[in-house]
Order: sequence, then structure tokens, then C-alpha cells
Amino acid sequence: MTTPLEILDQIEISMSDLNDLIDWTELYGNMNPVEIEIGCGKGRFIINSAMKYPDINYVGIERALRYFRFVKERSAKRNLTNIRVLQDDAGYFIERFVPDHSVTAYHIYFPDPWPKKRHRKRRLFKQDFLGHIERTLISGGTVDIATDYVEYYEEMIALIEASDVLNKMEDIPERVKSLGEIRTNFETKYVAEGRPIYRKGYEKH
Repeated sequence: MTTPLEILDQIEISMSDLNDLIDWTELYGNMNPVEIEIGCGKGRFIINSAMKYPDINYVGIERALRYFRFVKERSAKRNLTNIRVLQDDAGYFIERFVPDHSVTAYHIYFPDPWPKKRHRKRRLFKQDFLGHIERTLISGGTVDIATDYVEYYEEMIALIEASDVLNKMEDIPERVKSLGEIRTNFETKYVAEGRPIYRKGYEKH
């Protein structure tokens, strides 16, 4: 049986160790579907998902070092061999290392809205980024987004709904819905503060 210490050693993806497109089968040792969460924070969504769905492989990307370490340690303590985490730039990772038609779902929850006008160029969600999401999703793959920041939500929705390969879903994916109403640490905080949550799901046809 794999120990938590052994899992801690294998759980991290480092872009400095990558030379080419990732082979998911080699990385996880199986051919299970792969889902990517961008901005996994303290890991509530990805860890609960990995526990509920052991036959799905999850990648969590988190820029903040303290949250990244927190997710690593929590995953290892729970012996979750179906999680890998990366502390780096999500856009570049997807563009450079994620193969075409290889991801079953993207989860983009509460991305940094960079609300000041002079900082908006730092926002993750842009046309190039969306193009790589479209490229890497399998047919039938999904994108689930959520934010409390309405202006950024409208910007993301406008980009996605101009896509000729992504269709709006009537509801969010069932495997996300099954986790309950409050799915992330940010969602817990914002709902408690009374903020509205804007959410929508899309499927690649």
C-alpha cells in the first residue's frame, strides 16, 4: 500500500521536469479520465471530488505557495493517488504541456478578477486561453465556471458564448452537483457574506 509520504513525493507536477506534452497514462499509471481545476485554493473541491470519484484523475493548479502546500499535504494524508498539483501559471501549463483532446473537464472557480482597470490584462480568461481549453477538451468535455464578480463573469460568458465548439448546458455537470451546494472554500466565504454566485457550465460538441 502506498504511504502518505510516498504520495507526497509523487503528487507534485513541476514544469521544470517537463520537456514535452504530458502523458497522462504515464503520470497516473492508468487510463482514467483527467479533470483540471484552475485555482484550487485550499483544495475543498478537488479533494472531495477525488475521494468521491476515485476513477477520475484530478490536476489542481494553484499559484499561492501556502495553498499549494496545503492541498499536497491534505491529499497525501488521505492517500489520494488520483490527485496531482502544480504551483505555476495555469495558462502556460495548458498551452505548452496539455495534449489535444485529453481533458474531460475544466473547473474554473473564483479566478482572480484583477478588478483595477490597469491590472485587467493579468486576467486568466482571454481568447487565447479559451482556445487552448477548446483544443484540449475531449468531445463531450465540460467547462464549469463560477465567480462572485459579475463584471468578470459577463466577460467570460461573452467569450465562451462566441465559441463555435462550446454549448451552454442546462445544468452544471452531475459529478459537480453531487458534491453539494457549497463546493469551494471561496464559495463558503462568499455565501456567508451574502454575495451572489454566478455560475454556468458548457460542453464541447
